[in-house]
Amino acid sequence: MRVLFCTTGGLGHLMPLRPLASALRCRGHEVAWVTAPDALPVLRDEGFDLFAAGPTFEASRRQFREAHADAALLTGERLSAYAFPRLFGAVLGPAMLEGVDQAVRHWLPDLVVTEPAALAVPLVCETLGLRHLTHGYGLRPPRAYLENALRFFAPQWRARGLDAPAGGSPHRQLDLDIAPPSLQPAAARSHDGVFRYNAHRPAPQVPFALPGGLRAALQRSSARGPRLYVTFGTVFNRSAALIAAARAAARLGGTVVVTAGADGDLQGLAGLGAHVHVHRFVDQAALLPHCDVVVSHGGAGTMLGAAAHGVPHLVLPQAADHFRNGRALCSAGAGRTVEPEWQTEAAVTASLSAVLTSAALESGASALAREMAAMPDARAAAMAVERWNASAPCRTTDAR
Repeated sequence: MRVLFCTTGGLGHLMPLRPLASALRCRGHEVAWVTAPDALPVLRDEGFDLFAAGPTFEASRRQFREAHADAALLTGERLSAYAFPRLFGAVLGPAMLEGVDQAVRHWLPDLVVTEPAALAVPLVCETLGLRHLTHGYGLRPPRAYLENALRFFAPQWRARGLDAPAGGSPHRQLDLDIAPPSLQPAAARSHDGVFRYNAHRPAPQVPFALPGGLRAALQRSSARGPRLYVTFGTVFNRSAALIAAARAAARLGGTVVVTAGADGDLQGLAGLGAHVHVHRFVDQAALLPHCDVVVSHGGAGTMLGAAAHGVPHLVLPQAADHFRNGRALCSAGAGRTVEPEWQTEAAVTASLSAVLTSAALESGASALAREMAAMPDARAAAMAVERWNASAPCRTTDAR
């Protein structure tokens, strides 16, 4: 098969699809990727054919802010409900359409794998009679988010003489779900046409995946105190809540690891003590086996990574899907949240202390890890894609 992957530019939307892409390549299939131009470097060493579509991550956010100034007045989940349809439906969908169309016509895939927010893909595939499947990056976006996003994107469908899909489902033909059922909403658990697999399955330990000094500190601290990992990903890494979380962890931790991302405020994270290790990036999969608690904004990748390793989680939600992710962890008994109005150093310290001493949360996180360990792996997902593609060959396309 020739399989084209398409994602919007945020790494949180791209990285969860990479295990399947690699598994397909290992099984002898040709794989290409189309995404934002500034996301391509993270894929450059993977051996995929690469195509750019749409603006850079920062440019797309700037276009959103300029076109929808009302967003500046919103916070929390109200901002999430407002931003998702407009960012992905009004800004990124139209902006990516030409690049996705050109990539498909040039590379001639047999099928396309897309994440839910890449709205250009269903339209291109419908136009050309090409099959596509949807691959999640976390919990399923609320149906209302997708319905509203498709309303903003509907003019692009009409311009091609087509009716925009109704019901928030853009001609989804197969779903690959990487979240365990206990974290998904009840409606998503019963959805037909779903293959669930674990894209965050713990890998064999690589001895030198972590910096030597950090590796030694983590090994020493296992008997000296808790090992805490504080991260706000690559989008919310300049939040004041990250500074509060790092300072709270510094008060309590035997060893604290803080990641600041490419543009994080290192100065604000300085002077927290010799036991606090601040890095731009750390291999999260290599770090998590050494952690007792994760403190984060509740991004999907961090949530599922910690869950796969059985690490309790303290979530300080900022926007996007963070609030839904935090509630899901609380419902599963694997984490706690601190709402934005309470994200002070003192409040985070108290909540973190409670997480560290909670046998119930440790048990809930372990149960979640067992659930994820029982899910099929990326190789099984690749085989499911093979079966699905063989079951109904795609129509002849204009691109061919």
